[in-house]
Amino acid sequence: MDLISVIIPAYNVEKHLERCLDSVCGQSYKNLEILLVDDGSSDGTPQICDSYAKRDDRIRVIHKENGGVAAARNTALDMMTGDMTAFSDADDYYEPGALESMHKAMLMHNADMVCCGYYEEFDDRITEYGTGPGDVIYNRHDAYEEYFKMGSRIGSGCWNKLIRSEVLNDIRYKPYVMGEDVEMLCRTIDKCDRVACIDYPGYHYIHRGDSATRAVFGENNINMLHIADEMLEYIKEHHPELTKQMYAYNAAWHVAQIQVMYWSKDTSGFRKEKQLIRDSIRANMKGYENNPCVPARDMLYIKSFLYGCFKPVQSVCDLLVRIRRMIHH
Repeated sequence: MDLISVIIPAYNVEKHLERCLDSVCGQSYKNLEILLVDDGSSDGTPQICDSYAKRDDRIRVIHKENGGVAAARNTALDMMTGDMTAFSDADDYYEPGALESMHKAMLMHNADMVCCGYYEEFDDRITEYGTGPGDVIYNRHDAYEEYFKMGSRIGSGCWNKLIRSEVLNDIRYKPYVMGEDVEMLCRTIDKCDRVACIDYPGYHYIHRGDSATRAVFGENNINMLHIADEMLEYIKEHHPELTKQMYAYNAAWHVAQIQVMYWSKDTSGFRKEKQLIRDSIRANMKGYENNPCVPARDMLYIKSFLYGCFKPVQSVCDLLVRIRRMIHH
């Protein structure tokens, strides 16, 4: 029976960790190695980790100095012994049959990576992503094309995936605070002959107000653009036939960070950041223009940002979307 290594980095998550660990320990697939990395927590996280390890001998706890989620996952990757590897964030949780469903799909489709659907949970709503209709199997080229779509079934996080461990032999996370999954998966897909997406929502991704992904716009958002550019260079070198698709993905990430910036109440203090984004856009503009893979709305947003009229253009676009929805309903 295949051994699945489940890697869980944990940093100051005492309020959420027990739910996560209960969901992992309670999986219907039982042959697990659970690598729980306490990343220098200063709250009750270390005690919870040790308490669960005493109850369940499948759990191995690693206490280390704080080094960030990428370093924590790398520590576990260096230690894991499973045939397959899964990742969970410590404030999220699995459906009871998640790992079993992905394992069955991996064997059935002879896949190197299996992706399940997932729920994104906000304070006021829960939305399902990455499911239906039916299971889909991608070769490497098609997996990249799907991955480069915003809202793809593959998804940009490592947490809704089961990956053959041999695929990860030479792959480690780079030291980013945000977007580390996105870049790592770009290299991981390159090692996969077959990627399966199953029609099953097996993971709950929780949006917390104090999490890194909900923080105020700042340096991490600019780093996301560096990651997008790094991925672009990787694809140009390794898969030049996918360059147009990657430029579209790159453009979408620029638009996303611009939108995050303008969600802030006052954008007047972001002069340096705005200039950095403008410089990045101009460096990539030749790849955006006349590219059929880049949506017209993304080009409109990008050009309106360059000309200093992003906010009114976005407001008009949002209004048109609301009117269209009212007409269709």
